Amino acid sequence: MKKQILAVAVAGAFAVPAFAAADTDVTLFGQLQTQIVHHNASGDSDNFNSGFRVHDAGGAGDFSDSANPNRIGVMVNHDLGNGLTGLAKIEQNVTSGDGFNSGARDVYVGLDGNFGRVTLGRMGTPYSTAGKDPLNATFMQGRSNGGRLGPNRGLANGSYLNNGLAYSNSFGMVSVNVAAFVDNADDSDTIFAGRLNFDLGPVDLYVAHINADDAGVNSDVSNLDGPTWDDLGEYRSTKVGADWRSGPFRVVGEVEDFKWERLNQANPENKGNTYFLSGTYTMGRNDFVLNLGHTRRDDRPNTDYAAIAVKHNFSNRVMAFAGVGYNSTDDSTLNTEGEVIADTGSLSFTGVGGGMRVSF
Repeated sequence: MKKQILAVAVAGAFAVPAFAAADTDVTLFGQLQTQIVHHNASGDSDNFNSGFRVHDAGGAGDFSDSANPNRIGVMVNHDLGNGLTGLAKIEQNVTSGDGFNSGARDVYVGLDGNFGRVTLGRMGTPYSTAGKDPLNATFMQGRSNGGRLGPNRGLANGSYLNNGLAYSNSFGMVSVNVAAFVDNADDSDTIFAGRLNFDLGPVDLYVAHINADDAGVNSDVSNLDGPTWDDLGEYRSTKVGADWRSGPFRVVGEVEDFKWERLNQANPENKGNTYFLSGTYTMGRNDFVLNLGHTRRDDRPNTDYAAIAVKHNFSNRVMAFAGVGYNSTDDSTLNTEGEVIADTGSLSFTGVGGGMRVSF
């Protein structure tokens, strides 16, 4: 008798989700990557120990699990009829060092229809185009090596911001993505970001901008009382990029112009440009990639970046990669006219290694 009751209970437990799923699509997804890299430094690097490290992403000379590719999440699409779909997404970072203790990614609800898509919650900004780098989230990526702006607490390429309201839609060849992220301490300091994409056949041309003047930025939803950029003064960044594809070739070029102030710093103003160029040639299941980049800063050190790699796609969900990443920072100090007033030497890092990425 007890066995029959248990069988009925188990059947009922499975029957309820099946009934609920009649007009609901629930997808479990994720991605895991690990890499082993030999990091080497030259120049003014007395405190750096060269050697092999195992980590998730980082950069040449950076073996932390930062800007990591690893995540697990759930995506829910609920058919509301009349062309409307209710959305919910929960996505969590996973690192080999901290496991699930490294913060959330997307956590939002939304509505999708002929009018476009509206989402509300925690999400990446429209400014972010991290995926335009074919080596993104490996130790050879541009944003951790001086070729592009890094996450910047969610304000640049990668990372996420809380309290967002976003709208996106396509109008023929033009796609629009705009968002506002409310500063709960003072809504007059709300962050605004937007991007326009132009589909020109083989070329995706895009323009993006973000403005975060005086905003108190904390991109870690798991630690809302943690460190913030509460001393952020003027912040704005603009980018123009082009992604060209033809046959086995792909070329991405991008320029970012940025300016921000950290008011409690000795040298509060940081402004300049990043220049990023990437070329990919695909042969069968192999992608051969060359990345080049440069960050020019006023009154601050400049950085040069290069990476060369090969990616082997076992399938569209399993990829192995190997290559070399390099960055070099000039520590010369400039005055306001751009003249060198001190030369404290330079520092460069080289990373050689490879890894594997599995998506599901």
